[in-house]
Amino acid sequence: MRIDVRNRRRQRLFSVEIDARHPPPVVKPPDGGGEVYLDWDQALDDHRKLRRCPVCGCRELFVRKDFPQVTGFWLVVLAALVAMILFGFRQLLLSLLVLGVVALLDAVIYLFTGRCLVCYRCRSEFRDAPIHPGHAGWELATGEKYRDQADGDADESRTPPHVPPQDMK
Repeated sequence: MRIDVRNRRRQRLFSVEIDARHPPPVVKPPDGGGEVYLDWDQALDDHRKLRRCPVCGCRELFVRKDFPQVTGFWLVVLAALVAMILFGFRQLLLSLLVLGVVALLDAVIYLFTGRCLVCYRCRSEFRDAPIHPGHAGWELATGEKYRDQADGDADESRTPPHVPPQDMK
């Protein structure tokens, strides 16, 4: 399993590979910086699937496609520009072909791109981890609940009562 560790302000700290069968209680960045303690006691269920974030303890995780959104955005923008230029030169069939190829490429990328788990609170990402069927995609209401905590001015008293505050380095 690969974890992209982030702090409570959602700033990326480092990425680390771990053995999911024997998860370590402490991870250190490759450059030897500060260490981060992981709480695995209640994070894994009986089938070794993540139920909560071992970095911050949040119970709410969401599933997303593991594909950079910026890449998809620029692919669509580039295809639209090429199609408009071709349409301007009265190459209607060719411009529609470009749009069709990009739509097909998008479908293929969607089908073959893996999924990862992301924590709502700290936005740590867990790749190559078995995903519990109870985790759904991103939900606006849940995301808004944790939005203020990412600003750095978050009041610890507004932390949900089931999650003890932890110091993160």
